[in-house]
Amino acid sequence: MLKTGEEYKQSLRDGRVVLAADGSHVDDVTTHPQFKDAVENIAALYDMQHEPGLRDVAAYKDEETGELASRAWQVPRTKDDLVSRRELARMSTYHTLGVFGRPPDYGSFNALGLLSVADRIANASPEGASNIDDFIRWGRDNNAMSADIVADVQSDRSVPTAQKPGRLRSVEKRKDGLVVYGAKPCASVAVQAHVGTVVTLLTPGADPDANMFCYVPINAPNLTLVAREPVVNRGTDLDDHALDSRGEEPDSMLVFDRVFIPNEHVFSFRDPQMLGLYHELGALALWHILARLAYKAEIFAGTAQVIVDVLGTENIPQVRDSISEIAAYATALKAFVLAAEDTAQPANGVLVPAERFVTAGRLHSVENYPRVLQLMREISGQGLISRFTQKQFEDGAVGEMLREFLPGTGVSAEAKNRVFNFVWDLTCSANAQRVALFENVNATPPSAMRARIYNSDYRQPWRDFVLDRLGVDIAPQNR
Repeated sequence: MLKTGEEYKQSLRDGRVVLAADGSHVDDVTTHPQFKDAVENIAALYDMQHEPGLRDVAAYKDEETGELASRAWQVPRTKDDLVSRRELARMSTYHTLGVFGRPPDYGSFNALGLLSVADRIANASPEGASNIDDFIRWGRDNNAMSADIVADVQSDRSVPTAQKPGRLRSVEKRKDGLVVYGAKPCASVAVQAHVGTVVTLLTPGADPDANMFCYVPINAPNLTLVAREPVVNRGTDLDDHALDSRGEEPDSMLVFDRVFIPNEHVFSFRDPQMLGLYHELGALALWHILARLAYKAEIFAGTAQVIVDVLGTENIPQVRDSISEIAAYATALKAFVLAAEDTAQPANGVLVPAERFVTAGRLHSVENYPRVLQLMREISGQGLISRFTQKQFEDGAVGEMLREFLPGTGVSAEAKNRVFNFVWDLTCSANAQRVALFENVNATPPSAMRARIYNSDYRQPWRDFVLDRLGVDIAPQNR
């Protein structure tokens, strides 16, 4: 039930069809230059399940089987379970340095979100609700990595939603399942996953045949993954780019050319109530996103302090203010995470973190993310420009002068150079910009989160307190 990294890589050699950015059809994603570094990065997380010092974080003893299983598939039923899942998020975030938004411990949350609303699904389809339990067991037993397949393709907005040609929909309802046609974009990490959970959550005007919740193996016949252009240089040296050399999360568009989805893989179909369950179904996934961003903020804060230490600038008031602001950002995000856990409520046996703190926390995270990156750039000074490669340091006389001219405070010139190469990867590189874009639009953009907060009713007691204290009554028609 626990794959090694090598077993994970072998499991990806399953005949999946991937169209790389150079137009080539990929025979093996584990060796292809565009994907292999990211695959190795994920494989290391699989190996951590077997490391004595990390096993308790990455795995748990399953009550049903009595065997060790990946904690990524543990259903959180108690607060301790949520804390354990968060510790797993910390491990994967620290390992990937925060630039993989869809690590293996994230992908199960769509299924767990479905489990939290399974009672409502069962009203329309008892078989669909049962399929959720079966899928979670399958994911647990196979140590599977799942990808979100949620967003809809961007196309002509003047065309009604139900008529958009690229929408993923069932074009044939067979006795044994659905035949689907269309596309789903922005499937981060699908190239490296085993399955994808297809959910219709962002399309209020979806026609009945496009209203589907199911899962599909990534190697399903007639399914093609079209990968976007890479944003890291292939074969990047570890000394020059400690972050980018570890690969990137390769977003892709999934093209369904009459892909068959058996009934056993379908959770819900043509059930209109499902279109309104985005925040309920997605609560666990959104909580994971917030937890990952909180741990990523800790990496930012730690990196900012390293910058100041190697430059010897901590006595500059403006620099100290910047460090304090970044540290406060990290602390605030952690507080939102803990508050969401502390006020979590059960739903169908799943303990679901409180959405009010998750949404407010995510809004705070994405609104301040660009500010934090800019603060890190500012305190770096010319360090982000005066960066050199290891080969340049090895170039005889020039290398010697670089070592002579560019030492940091308490560190050699080469060590200082490694620091700023890393800061570049984290704040300025093409991959850094891709990640910043991802974080800004991931799940819900800021405008949608603000609207969600405004439309929530938890502010009502605060309002009523003020009116009561002032002795003011507002007529209902004016509210």
